[in-house]
Amino acid sequence: MRFRYTGKQVERIIGCAVFCLTVAAITFLNRTLIMEPAAAFLRGGSFQTMKRDLQANLLGDRLRGKDELLTLNGGFARAEGRTEYNKIQTMTNGMLTAVIEEMPDVSPFADNVSHLHRFLERRGIPFLFILAPYKEPVDENLLPPGVTDWTNDIGDEAVRMLRERNVPVLDLRETMSRTREQIETYFYRTDHHWNAEGAFYAYQQIMEAIRARFPDTKTTFADGSLWEKTVLPDWWLGSHGKRVGPLYAGVDDLDYYLPAFETEMARYSTGIWAYKGDFRKANIREWFLQTSDYMRMDHYQRYLGGGYPLTLHRNQRAENQLNLLIYRDSFMLPVECFLSTEFTSVEVLDPREYGAMSEMDYVRLNPPDLVLMMNYPGTLANGYFQDFGLDRELVPVGEAEWGDLTAVVSGETDYTILPAALESGKSYQLTLEDIEVRNGAPEGAMVALYDGDSRLDLTIFDIEYGRAFGYRWGFQIPESGGAEGNYQLRFYAGISPDAEGLELGYRGIRIQTFEAAP
Repeated sequence: MRFRYTGKQVERIIGCAVFCLTVAAITFLNRTLIMEPAAAFLRGGSFQTMKRDLQANLLGDRLRGKDELLTLNGGFARAEGRTEYNKIQTMTNGMLTAVIEEMPDVSPFADNVSHLHRFLERRGIPFLFILAPYKEPVDENLLPPGVTDWTNDIGDEAVRMLRERNVPVLDLRETMSRTREQIETYFYRTDHHWNAEGAFYAYQQIMEAIRARFPDTKTTFADGSLWEKTVLPDWWLGSHGKRVGPLYAGVDDLDYYLPAFETEMARYSTGIWAYKGDFRKANIREWFLQTSDYMRMDHYQRYLGGGYPLTLHRNQRAENQLNLLIYRDSFMLPVECFLSTEFTSVEVLDPREYGAMSEMDYVRLNPPDLVLMMNYPGTLANGYFQDFGLDRELVPVGEAEWGDLTAVVSGETDYTILPAALESGKSYQLTLEDIEVRNGAPEGAMVALYDGDSRLDLTIFDIEYGRAFGYRWGFQIPESGGAEGNYQLRFYAGISPDAEGLELGYRGIRIQTFEAAP
């Protein structure tokens, strides 16, 4: 009896063979990850220990070929016509999304943002909450039948609660995610973030909202004709795409905007990253534009290189001499770079990572002119965005002037220690009259807070910017005290410990001490 196979059956046989060969190859490559726990079991170990170690090995970073296996599985899922794979949904327009299956309570978020708004209002500091859009349209349903997502409901409820509490709100969903066309224009197919076009459009709307509060604000560079857009075709795989692989998702083009006008600025981020020069040097991380690695690189981070607890943008040439403070999630990464062309100072704090002090204490010790907060609906119920610190008062209890210090890079010593007694539970504000460059060409000046040999916090001063707009840094000593309780301020010669020959003079050092009012 002869068997005849249809074309579909042949495809399945070939696919099954490829899958089995791939599994066999991956098993061979990872044989030691299987043999090690098994050998320990045969030597007398427990079955539970073997099971635990096998699971850890096969799900951990040591597993070789897991990206290939995930990609192959994604290819099979696509061939089968599945609309869901590895908790990622394919929308009816082919874009990927991840749904929120339950409606969380967003009232703690609304209460705390309202609390933050009142705190700023009492200090005469304008505040604006910005709701970033999500890639599911408000007016249309692009999800497969039977699939429900609560993301826009979360946004609706948060906006309603904030407006009831008289908090100023800019809901970008109204112009960026109402329709399918807008979603396809402003978002990546394989990632949950907006593309560069979406981020730039958000920047334009934010500038208009700022001008409504500061009528003298200039929005010169929000003109799209002053920027050049570049597109790298088929360059990257977004956060959703990495969960299902390129065979299931396809890949995205990578786009970015650069100014067609002259720029000169600086950017400093926690972790002692300093970049000075034009917009591209300060804000674009070139390796994302030179290398396409679908599974291992997040090319959304081409702006800034990723998120940091605190980022400081300095721009002496900006037309608006305002200090803008932003509380953000990852949607802000490209937007803050665009905003850095408009303002002399843009300070960006990520509440999920910043732990040196509360958001409110940061305002107390580093007063801004305007505060923005931007989230997309998926982070509104995140605990990091629901607690901004107690509304307490910090009152000055003393001030000391320490004159001048010199910091020289010489051998292993590249700093000098301020001879001041710093106390647990106190807050301080450091100001300087000037920073003199006595030798070399440093990228900036760094002052760090230490407890013994453990660094607790630091700041980087842009020397030229400080001469024009002043040097100031607020910091706190932990209430509970540190491991040693030996608190020091170290003044460095530059920001690079291996830059020999640098010499800086810190002039007119003053420290004001604050403590919480009883």
